[in-house]
Amino acid sequence: MPEPRPGDPPEPDRYADAVRARRTELRGVRALLLGGHRVEMRHCLTASRLVAVAELTAALSVLGRELRHHAARADRAGRAALPALAEAAVGRLVDRVVMRWAAVVLPGLRRVASPLAPDAVPFLHPVVTVFTRRPSITVPGPEPPQRALGALVAGATGGTWRLAVLPVAVLPAVGLPAVGGRAVLAPALGIALALVVATTRAQRVAADRARLRRWADEVTAAVRAALGTELARLLIDVERVAGAELDELVAGRLALVEAELRALAPAGRRGTG
Repeated sequence: MPEPRPGDPPEPDRYADAVRARRTELRGVRALLLGGHRVEMRHCLTASRLVAVAELTAALSVLGRELRHHAARADRAGRAALPALAEAAVGRLVDRVVMRWAAVVLPGLRRVASPLAPDAVPFLHPVVTVFTRRPSITVPGPEPPQRALGALVAGATGGTWRLAVLPVAVLPAVGLPAVGGRAVLAPALGIALALVVATTRAQRVAADRARLRRWADEVTAAVRAALGTELARLLIDVERVAGAELDELVAGRLALVEAELRALAPAGRRGTG
């Protein structure tokens, strides 16, 4: 290697250039660490909340449709069992909505934490614990079904009594006198009673189905309001726990950055970064 001559440009100090480049890089990392993780976390949680609301809307639509279908098709025993079936269905709905929300939140938070720690899995453990706390949703009960006597009275006031005179009205049409003594009166009364009972029963079943259809709408509205409130509360808990865990990761990473900056600082500026 030839000896430098007077007037030649100085040889580049590659080590000093590398140190300056590294210090510039570390200052950029430090600037990103100061508060940026909170903004990223909130963006992640806001996007996940939209997913949870969409999932809740779709699940409630299916639940309401199934409840109304059951109310319209089930027999008496099936209608009596509908409230218990609805409560179990709401429990499954809550679990599904929360778990699908967690499936969106956890990968997002892991992406936020990955630049801060080589292994972000331990950071997620407290957040997973929050999601395991199942929200408690109370399903409103239906109004009691109409009693048989009440249905009979309602039918009488609604015009069902007219069926009682129908057999007498149609007797002349079949060649029998309207007033024919006991021989004709007994069959006519039997037919009238059967018509009244059958009509009253049909009206009672229709009223019971209508009652359960109204209740199905009340259930979906109540679950929507209650679970929406619980999801908002869960979001606050997740933000609090995840924020604290991220702050701890950031503090650890900042300590390493600051230590390296101090080590790379010129001899007269050690400790200033």
